Amino acid sequence: MNMNMLAMKPSSLPRQIIRDAQSAPRYGFVRKMAAMGLMAGVLALGSSLAVRADEVAKTFTVSGHAKVRVETDDGAVRVSTGDIKQVEIRVVYSGYKLDKDLRVSTEQSGDSVTVVAKTSGGSFWNWGVRHTSLRVEVHMPKDADLYVRSGDGSVEADSINGNVDVTTGDGSITVQGAKGNIRFHTGDGSIEARGLDGTVDASSGDGHINVEGRFDGLNIKTGDGSVTARAGAGSKMQSSWTIHTGDGSVDLEIPGDLQANIDASTNDGHISLGLPVTVEGTFSSSQIHGKLNGGGQQLTIRTGDGSIHLNRS
Repeated sequence: MNMNMLAMKPSSLPRQIIRDAQSAPRYGFVRKMAAMGLMAGVLALGSSLAVRADEVAKTFTVSGHAKVRVETDDGAVRVSTGDIKQVEIRVVYSGYKLDKDLRVSTEQSGDSVTVVAKTSGGSFWNWGVRHTSLRVEVHMPKDADLYVRSGDGSVEADSINGNVDVTTGDGSITVQGAKGNIRFHTGDGSIEARGLDGTVDASSGDGHINVEGRFDGLNIKTGDGSVTARAGAGSKMQSSWTIHTGDGSVDLEIPGDLQANIDASTNDGHISLGLPVTVEGTFSSSQIHGKLNGGGQQLTIRTGDGSIHLNRS
């Protein structure tokens, strides 16, 4: 980006725009107004680019298994990890006034660290356009638990050796690596999570869900979107597994030695099996009940509109 744009003045406007405005016939009121509107738009663009980002930064030292809690009502959250013994926090913002329409608080109690970034609805306006942004960045130990709540914003996290609980009202969730009790929920957005190990509960009001890992428990639900789940070697059903989508296909891969009672059905689609299932009771192209490797915990798969594919991982 040309940095001269950041402090654009009328004298630096494109010459063609100025010539067009100056050469407009005196009797051409509409054309003059159009040229003035174009000039105002360029000025607004220059002012919007000039909004400067500020930040609040804090660092906390921890000694054991860290517990990190992040709360924001309107902002994205980015979490990275490393072989460190501290929690580094950066709240990056623009268009807000700290301690007026944006309040940031941090707190530590032992190995627990909390950061809260809340807005009060005020914002910077320029030429009728709102220019605000808020992002919470956390760099923390891999050996930690993570709890995130965002009212509106995407959440990204990676390489966490601990429990993960992430909720956003509106935004996608992307996680690469988590171990323990794992919960994801978004009101409107997709979920992409890989390298998981443990019990997984993932839900979206509207969006596709894609999870991969070694699962002890699996519960997936989306109101509208496809579901892809790949259960790797060592996965076991310590309790029942459930996959449900209101509208979308389901692709499930499981280990060949997994024991389960299969209950799968679709209202509008077909079921394909890539591993042997002993059928019991009802069987059709859209509904199946049966046992896998002699049976075990219940594996329920439902879709309102879409096909179901069950294969060996």
